[in-house]
Amino acid sequence: MLGLLWMLALTACASDGPFEGESPEGASGNDTPAERAGLGFTRDGALERVSPVGGERARQAEAARVVRELWEVAGARGAPGEVWTFDYQVHGGALTLLSFRRTSVGVGQGAGGTVEWSGFSRELTRSLSTLAGVKPRRLRFTLKRGPERWRFDLETVRGPVAVHARTVAEALPGASEPRVSDALTVARQLLPASRVPWEGRVHERARLQFEGLRLLQEVELGVFEVQEGSGRRSAPGSADLRMPVVQALLPFANAVGSRTVEVELEGRHVRGEAEPRWRVVAATTLEPTAPSEGMEDIAREYRAMQEDILRHWRQEVEDSARRAGVWSFEQLAYWYVGGFIAKGALGAMEAVAPTVAAVLGKGGAKAAQWFRTVLIRTPPAEREALQRIWMKAEAEGLMALKAGERAELQSLLKDMEHRLRAPITDKYSKDKLREWARQEYFEVHQPRLAQALGKDLLGTYQVHHLVPIEHAHLFPTRSINAAENLVGMAREVHSSVNSVWTFVRTNAKHASAKEVEEIARITHKHFGRWFHVLYDPSKSGAALASAEKAALKEVVAVLGL
Repeated sequence: MLGLLWMLALTACASDGPFEGESPEGASGNDTPAERAGLGFTRDGALERVSPVGGERARQAEAARVVRELWEVAGARGAPGEVWTFDYQVHGGALTLLSFRRTSVGVGQGAGGTVEWSGFSRELTRSLSTLAGVKPRRLRFTLKRGPERWRFDLETVRGPVAVHARTVAEALPGASEPRVSDALTVARQLLPASRVPWEGRVHERARLQFEGLRLLQEVELGVFEVQEGSGRRSAPGSADLRMPVVQALLPFANAVGSRTVEVELEGRHVRGEAEPRWRVVAATTLEPTAPSEGMEDIAREYRAMQEDILRHWRQEVEDSARRAGVWSFEQLAYWYVGGFIAKGALGAMEAVAPTVAAVLGKGGAKAAQWFRTVLIRTPPAEREALQRIWMKAEAEGLMALKAGERAELQSLLKDMEHRLRAPITDKYSKDKLREWARQEYFEVHQPRLAQALGKDLLGTYQVHHLVPIEHAHLFPTRSINAAENLVGMAREVHSSVNSVWTFVRTNAKHASAKEVEEIARITHKHFGRWFHVLYDPSKSGAALASAEKAALKEVVAVLGL
């Protein structure tokens, strides 16, 4: 296959007529660095990036964070005899917590010596980043509390790659005030309603929802049972009891997408103590249902964009110019389509943007490719506003959007809907559509033809829209760059086809959708033998002239001239 840079260095010939400039060199410069590089997704759905991410320091930071999580959940309060397991997904050096569980109960608080943080962390932190590696796999940490110290085992366990796992190692910031506040609110719902009997023990299950970086405040309470104690007298509680629960919940925020975490809590009151103790003794991220058939070919790309969005959100990138230049149009299109569907936003969009909602509702790569052509027609300021609002929705959930942001989002979508039925007039959009058409035609649809043409002929070979770009507004639900609308032909053939459309442009400035579609069919009928093939002028010159004459005759009849 011919290289991407070679393709982009050639003249973009995808055209809708001789009156249109065919080179992208005069574009207005609104394309991002990623877009100029032609970046999108790799074959396995990962993001192609302008610059590398991760690195050894990031992997060391991941390891240090994991050791802190083990300490806060089990190590700081563990009693001799306790055994805990923690499962993490490793991917690209990133470590994402999947689950933990206390598998053995200790002999009681106070027995044995106190374990200090420095001793706990020393054994693991130094070598964990090397032991974890970068290849996708599940790691299980087993922690066993002895009389004086914790002992650690590390093993690989079977299991699929978790869809919510991060794939880029990074030094994650500490828990922000909103994240701690969310966890405190959730802990308040879990604990006060579950009174612990005097010198007794209770067990509770619940399901929590995470959205991006945020823990949603709605809690699905499950089974609650008194395992010890009469329940006729309860131990008093205070707000301080929530912190062990908060510390156990926060690590699950370091993942991607929408996810459900099932937790099990234990509340216990010990004789002689004023208050009960609460601990999360097990927590598991539930595997989501498989994507629908229409979302299968977009789910991986959407998750890749989700992770990148959350990474930038954590880094608090407020410079809108920088933010707008990070992702290509293709990456953004996959992100928006996947997000609108996954978050159930299409229903709310129908009132202001029915066409957008209908096309995106079909899901899949075709919907993303269509939306990319919508984004290119959207003015830069509106693209930036949409990106800013949807980044917040991705990171914190739709409910985090304020009334003004919701109104702005509806206005942006309404303008998109209106623009679908307006002709594409700006040079930048048309040049970019032609550039994409040429790149996709040779790289995706006709790579063998590109090889057969070779460097010399490739620059002269034209990529043509059967329905020209100037008539795209007559077919708002179709992608003007859809594979079925792109045909390749030699320059001589393209000149004859353009003669037909020049005649239409001159004699029927307001051709209807039905007429345009019929004329496209006529051009395919008469010139189709020269589409997607090498052209030999010595054998086809006379036939080409006859085809042009016959096509013009039929067009005259269609237009009633």
